[in-house]
Amino acid sequence: PLAWLLLPLAPSGAGAWAVLGAAQFLFGLGIGTDSPNSLGYRQAVTPDRLQGRMNATIRSLNWGMIAIGAPIGGVLADWIGYRHALWIPIAGLAVAAYALTRSRFRQARMPEPHTR
Repeated sequence: PLAWLLLPLAPSGAGAWAVLGAAQFLFGLGIGTDSPNSLGYRQAVTPDRLQGRMNATIRSLNWGMIAIGAPIGGVLADWIGYRHALWIPIAGLAVAAYALTRSRFRQARMPEPHTR
């Protein structure tokens, strides 16, 4: 949520480019560090025969949420303004991050390799 937090706080005018660039950098850094870890963990805990199904399911959920969230975000931005509309997903991301830090998810470890 830290990268997204910069978006509604960006000033108007030329200074916005620097803030938006910093937000994009933080977002890319977060994706770059998170994606390999989450994919590696999913692949480690999923049996070989289910790898394709697992990947298809994750991709379908991700792209499906984009198809649902984008129109909702657009309607909210028209209704309450884009800066105010951005605070809703930021709050959701913060709650999700807090919930993950308080759950057993942080103690998850890679299982032993599958024997063939």
